[in-house]
Amino acid sequence: MDLRQLRYFVAVAEELHFTRAASRLHLAQSALSAQIVALEREVGAPLFTRANRRVELTRVGTALLPRARELLESADRVLAETRALAAREAETLSVGCMGAVPGELLSVVVDELKNERPSAQIEVHAFDFATISESLAQARADVAFIYMPYDEAELAELEVVPLVEEQRNVVMASSHPLANRAELTPEDLAGETFISHSAAVSQTWRDFWLLTEELGHRPEVNARTADTLEEWLHLIAQGQGIDTAPTLISRYYPWPGIRFVPLVEARFATLAVVRRRDATEPLVDAFVRTAQRVSQRELHAHTGEGSAQLS
Repeated sequence: MDLRQLRYFVAVAEELHFTRAASRLHLAQSALSAQIVALEREVGAPLFTRANRRVELTRVGTALLPRARELLESADRVLAETRALAAREAETLSVGCMGAVPGELLSVVVDELKNERPSAQIEVHAFDFATISESLAQARADVAFIYMPYDEAELAELEVVPLVEEQRNVVMASSHPLANRAELTPEDLAGETFISHSAAVSQTWRDFWLLTEELGHRPEVNARTADTLEEWLHLIAQGQGIDTAPTLISRYYPWPGIRFVPLVEARFATLAVVRRRDATEPLVDAFVRTAQRVSQRELHAHTGEGSAQLS
């Protein structure tokens, strides 16, 4: 029995539904079911009854649930306290982002923070599309850059600090019939196939990039999924579909066989820095303040005025 299995058990016990629990845990349902079966095998008795599409706790499962919650709360508390102490001792900060995004902004923030705190050690970790908020919640990162929006439930334990708003680009293969247009609107993209991300990605987040609100419906997505930024770019370059992305990606990720076309008449993307609400380390505070200062300075440098857009 390990903590991961206990987390999976508690999620299923609270949802009483394997599909919802798998979505909450950012797991494939088959993987979740396999872990529950392994836990039941170790316990020596079923923890759930599964009949007529209903999931219910057995007597053994009911007895295990409060103890499992206690163990997980204790483990999380020990990890958070120990990690906070280690960070204060070593002045080490773990920063998460997707691939190298936000690239140029991150490098400036890190440089300025290290000028203020020469002893600080900044570690940058690339996460895939689905794991940034999870990594923060589980203390694998202290702060992270994300593009909104996410589901409110996913960010319940996180503090979100918006930095800048960016116009989006349409990302498509250079051979696409629309690739040479000066700009595109959501209406131009009606009927297009989009690239699909991992099933574990928040649907709210995915709908934003799919232009679901602007189109009035969820467009068709390719059956092949992309879990990382590189996989996503490869699929688009191969003509498997299109997608939308922040303008920042076009500046930082030129890619053979891909065109970035400005998207107009659509909501802007919001770049934010997020932290755990219980993170009290001074270095985390300093990083967030520096990110705010740098983003506002970059905003003025790009616009020449105090608008709320970075394009």
